[in-house]
Amino acid sequence: MRDNGAVLFHVLTVGDAMNFRFTSILTAVLFLGTSGCGQYGGGASVVPEVSFVPAELGAANAAASPEAADSESGAEASASGPGTVSGRVVLKDAAPALPMLIKAGADVKDKEVCAAVDIPDERLVVSGDGGVANVFVYLAKAPKGGKPAEKTDEAVLFDQKNCRFLPHALIVPTGRTVKILSDDPIAHNTHTYPQKNDSINSGVAPGDREGILNFSYRRAEAAPLAVSCDYHGWMKAWHLPVDHPYAAVTDENGKFSIPDLPAGTHAFVVWHESVQGNFVERKLSVTVKSGETTDVTIDLPASKLALK
Repeated sequence: MRDNGAVLFHVLTVGDAMNFRFTSILTAVLFLGTSGCGQYGGGASVVPEVSFVPAELGAANAAASPEAADSESGAEASASGPGTVSGRVVLKDAAPALPMLIKAGADVKDKEVCAAVDIPDERLVVSGDGGVANVFVYLAKAPKGGKPAEKTDEAVLFDQKNCRFLPHALIVPTGRTVKILSDDPIAHNTHTYPQKNDSINSGVAPGDREGILNFSYRRAEAAPLAVSCDYHGWMKAWHLPVDHPYAAVTDENGKFSIPDLPAGTHAFVVWHESVQGNFVERKLSVTVKSGETTDVTIDLPASKLALK
């Protein structure tokens, strides 16, 4: 306190990178003096007391601010790219032996076409080293930060030959046209059993290579849906409509690959028709790293199979 009529101000200033940045931290102590006293004759004198903070400390404080942290976080996020999950589904223990679904020469409907060759039972197809084919591996919904499904006018082809659907397991992007083809000189029927989409139940003309019967799935399904031929009851296949590109079907060696996944941890659905309840895994957790391929092996115990 300087004298009886003084007002004391304490101002804290913080230096920034260019010079000083001033902040408004103000403390005032007011003391009323008697009339006629003071430096300015009857008024109160103001004597500021100023403290300076070095620019280096100000810069350090600024770097530690929430705004700076947010900026760094955004830079790291923008620099992070997608990764890939690849792997294999492997049957544990011995694979049960399944007889041919239709043996060549068998006395079945339209046997001149349908029994012209052996038709395997595709409920379980296992390679010599245990790889399981026709397993669906997919995300239940599009992940945050993922890319949209490819937009294209190219149709998805679903064929049949010797009274067998080709392929047996098929990923179908929603909105894409599915063309039903036939290489058989006899009539077939395509009947779908969706949960969220309209069912298709229509005949397929003999030898149709143009896809006169065609349709599209408008909505994604939570699980693969069955497709059958009402004319030939043993014919069966599976379609999985999805509204994102993060889905795959294992090949004849049990292998699959799903690229362009956002970095982070994802929960995959693993589904197969021969498993009790169909789900090998409902939420298989896999962590994807930016720019890297994460390899996974998914075990399918033989005890989970239901093939009777």
